[in-house]
Amino acid sequence: MVGHVVGLGDRHGKNILFDPTTGDCVQVDFSCLFDKELQLEKPELVPFRLTQNMIDGLGITEYEGILLRICEITLSVLRTHRETLMSVLETFIHDPLVEWTKSRKSSGARVKNPHAQRAISNIQARLQWVVVALE
Repeated sequence: MVGHVVGLGDRHGKNILFDPTTGDCVQVDFSCLFDKELQLEKPELVPFRLTQNMIDGLGITEYEGILLRICEITLSVLRTHRETLMSVLETFIHDPLVEWTKSRKSSGARVKNPHAQRAISNIQARLQWVVVALE
């Protein structure tokens, strides 16, 4: 859920690691963060693929049991701490290592990338349970 809210794309079996003893989940490969997968030559239009193998692994309640409840709890926690999350994420707009800012020599000021602004707006919308339209 956190990955979906922050626009983490390119999610597949090799980018989500599971610890079989504890059930912990670790996301790896953050190259498609902030909806960057929508800007690829062949954009990813599906935010998450819940495959039959994943559903089978969830047991008898499938996706309507513990997965649904955990997703609801996670979104609730994210919404409760929305301001903290947004203050952390908004720093990425100004991070020189993220390709979202460009310097203009004429003014000397840094110009914000519209893709970054859109990504932040999308995150804010997702935190309010608004379905974000793909572009």
